[in-house]
Amino acid sequence: MGLTTARKASYTALTLAMVPLMGWADNARDWQNLPTDLNMLFGYYSRVDTNTPIDTSLPIDGLSLNADVYILRLARSFAVDGRNSAIQILQPYADLSASFDNARYFSGTKHNGGMGDTQVVLVHNIFGGPALSKEEFAKATPETFLTGAVWVTTPTGDYDKNRVINIGANRWVFKPELGFGTPFGPTWLEVNTWVSLFGDNDDYQGDRKLEQKPLYAVEGHYSYTINRALWASLDATYSRGGETKIDGDWQDNKQENTLVGASMGFMLSPQFGGMLAYTDTVAERTGSPDVATWTVRMQYVW
Repeated sequence: MGLTTARKASYTALTLAMVPLMGWADNARDWQNLPTDLNMLFGYYSRVDTNTPIDTSLPIDGLSLNADVYILRLARSFAVDGRNSAIQILQPYADLSASFDNARYFSGTKHNGGMGDTQVVLVHNIFGGPALSKEEFAKATPETFLTGAVWVTTPTGDYDKNRVINIGANRWVFKPELGFGTPFGPTWLEVNTWVSLFGDNDDYQGDRKLEQKPLYAVEGHYSYTINRALWASLDATYSRGGETKIDGDWQDNKQENTLVGASMGFMLSPQFGGMLAYTDTVAERTGSPDVATWTVRMQYVW
């Protein structure tokens, strides 16, 4: 028995989150179950307006940054001990322009482009996501689930210690995450939480040493299935923490901000679909990121 369009629409978003840059949140329905032995290819384009460099998510006084971010993401699902699991690799590329409302670092507008840090993500379902073949998945009823993941960001992106604005971060980041979801008829309520654990950057703005405390976040999604190939969601994310130390001096820059947004997922064929999403910062502590993002995602599964 083949998969119906409705069941395809429910799993082609994959079981995971989205963008490695700037600690962006997951999308609605990213963590729902999917068949095993499935290959997935995703392409993302995001337009970002922010007061932070892309490499650190640390606001800089007077900075205005606009970035075009492109991400290629490859994933495969498989079974481990009867539960659904997955591995994925994400490779970003970014073009950005930056300016200051003062001449603290430079005057005018600076442009930069290059590869971002490669990410590897390992996922395993804890409950509610059994390992199912395509035929079994087509007959299954969606159920409440809890899934865990570990994101590993590698310091492979373009980085120059003499630049104020970089694409790569020149440090390792580990992000354990839990994703919970439960269905109510045609709607889904999902709550995800994670913590980002940062390695040190020993070449920050020259030969300075950058350290950072953990950054904690929680997000929620309330999505509604409009028809077999279309769903819409309201989204919100709250994050707190991440104070930094430079050459042993704490910077008194603990972050705290709230983002809200909306998204819509669609299927154009049983194998091909996409998503549109927008998020914006609605409240932030002084010195915290102020980010607005438009995202377009296209995906193909086989």
